[in-house]
Amino acid sequence: MSADRESAAFDGVELKSVDPEVALGKLVAFAMDTEYSSGLVDNRLIWPEGGEQDTGHMGPWVVTLDDKTRDTLAGVPARRVPDLARRWADIEEFGGLLTPDDLRSALEQLTALATRARDNGESLYCWMCL
Repeated sequence: MSADRESAAFDGVELKSVDPEVALGKLVAFAMDTEYSSGLVDNRLIWPEGGEQDTGHMGPWVVTLDDKTRDTLAGVPARRVPDLARRWADIEEFGGLLTPDDLRSALEQLTALATRARDNGESLYCWMCL
């Protein structure tokens, strides 16, 4: 199967440098108007099976994100996107490498993906690799 057909099989957004725990967690905290805390975005490893026991595994991994995260992202109104993108660009984890404009586009795509997932009763997943 060609790479194009494989990628077309999944509805998704490519977000480099956005880990589900911290970087995405801080965005979710901004969207919820709350302080970031570890565990705000609950994610659970679903692949590779037993991967949580393999401390030497360098990826890739797939985690599923909790419905609260999906629903929070789906509920972000378009009028809030510019401010959230600006705040998100300022997080330490991005080190100034991502601009508010870069993140605005990513956030628009992410909220649209979350909305489609919520509306279809589906989950959000994160594929990641070091």
